[in-house]
Amino acid sequence: GGFSMDLNEYQKRMDDALGEVKHLLVQSGYYDNLTLENIDCDRDDPDDVQRWNELTNASKLLLKAVDDLNHLQRPIAGTSRLHLNTSGRYEDDFHEYTSGSDIECLLADNCNKPCWVLSRVEVDDDGNYYIVGYKGLNMDGLETRVRN
Repeated sequence: GGFSMDLNEYQKRMDDALGEVKHLLVQSGYYDNLTLENIDCDRDDPDDVQRWNELTNASKLLLKAVDDLNHLQRPIAGTSRLHLNTSGRYEDDFHEYTSGSDIECLLADNCNKPCWVLSRVEVDDDGNYYIVGYKGLNMDGLETRVRN
């Protein structure tokens, strides 16, 4: 039933749409400085201020979408596994991960099917590293991959 398209076509159309979005975000100043600095706004008009705030929020979400899909375009350099090193940090064959590091790892999704996930590493108050969104997960031996 109904309309259907394959994943590749959808990704291509999304990439095209987000290419336009990125151009707009660059022109507005949001892409580089996270504010609509190039957009004129009457700060004394409550309607303008509301629109400015909503457009700023939308710009933030769209920038994340642009970055997330750009990540998929980057070629994969290789895969390896995490282990704890002598400095007490996790590393794989490519990187040592510290607080704030992006990490792409193979995890089970909601249906318990393996799925590559992009997240980041953070450290808790006790000095233990974890992957954001997967706090209880044992990181040792986790499969990771890096992109160029």
